[in-house]
Amino acid sequence: MATLKVSDLTKNFGSTQVLKQINLDVSDGEFIVLLGPSGCGKSTLLNMIAGLESVDEGEILIDDFVVNRVEPKDRNIAMVFQSYALYPAMTVRDNVIFGLKQRKVSKEQIEKSLKHFSKMLQIDHLLERKPAQLSGGQRQRVAMGRALVREPHIFLFDEPLSNLDAKLRIEMRHEINKLHEKLGTTMIYVTHDQVEAMSLATRIAVMNEGIIQQIGTPQEIYDKPNSVFVADFIGSPAINLINGTFSKNGAEPCFIPEQQKDDVKISLSDYSFDSEPKDGQQIIFGFRPEHINLPDVSLKSQLPVQLKPALIELTGYEKEVTFEFYGNEVTGRLPRHIETELGKPISLNLDLSEISIFDRESTMRI
Repeated sequence: MATLKVSDLTKNFGSTQVLKQINLDVSDGEFIVLLGPSGCGKSTLLNMIAGLESVDEGEILIDDFVVNRVEPKDRNIAMVFQSYALYPAMTVRDNVIFGLKQRKVSKEQIEKSLKHFSKMLQIDHLLERKPAQLSGGQRQRVAMGRALVREPHIFLFDEPLSNLDAKLRIEMRHEINKLHEKLGTTMIYVTHDQVEAMSLATRIAVMNEGIIQQIGTPQEIYDKPNSVFVADFIGSPAINLINGTFSKNGAEPCFIPEQQKDDVKISLSDYSFDSEPKDGQQIIFGFRPEHINLPDVSLKSQLPVQLKPALIELTGYEKEVTFEFYGNEVTGRLPRHIETELGKPISLNLDLSEISIFDRESTMRI
């Protein structure tokens, strides 16, 4: 196991700056997920940690030792790729132990490691097969086995589940989670799938355009996103975002929706501002779909609303309902037993204790 520190890391491909002074501290045994859209730089960062890409500026430290110029094979890191990268002519056995044989590990130790990890990954009955005879999930288990037998200090995963179907992705996600619990090894995992990130990570680093936008636990990032980008990227259905104005309605801070027809002011008195905006400042009012729900007497801060469903999507255990909300289209997540009918108003409440407020110009949380 190991700690990892990335300090002011910068990477350019020609005139394009792909990573812009990235800083990241990973504690021993942490599971860090690098999450972001395609092209944000997350795989480049992973490749630089692995030693597959050179460093233009900054430092990478493993256990406080700078590894910028250390060869990948000497970093004691194992990487699991999206494409599995198995040798097609070799059996599963030979694929798994290939790295150990290259390092001149004793036959006894090779057999011991092979037996232990093939059983852990449930591939012990597949050892004499070739990769072409395996399913996608089995191939990914073999790729993981090849990484595990090396017993590295750090595991790197580069979108390892993206080639699998939805059901298999869930199964493999559970396997990786259990693997981390058993081994306690430091793991860094790249994905654009927020569900993977939320379910696997001890902390998530949300990336966009070569910058880490926010680092925190899955719950911190979901509940208190520090920017519109993070708020919109995390969560499915996406967060509802409404443009409007901040108003000091006497002593009470309020939000005035931009496209309203009536003189509506939504109280912000229970919102904890990092720095209270100025009267008349343009802001964005955000709330998650699950925070539109049936009236609940236990909630202290609620906004009663009459909303007409414009679209109803049943997902099985709940309904995703699209409403018109003060001139804006918003999504609510309701229990499936609630009766809903297109165009027929429903009495609901918006939980004002769970909202997020952003400055419209900077798009940062305020």
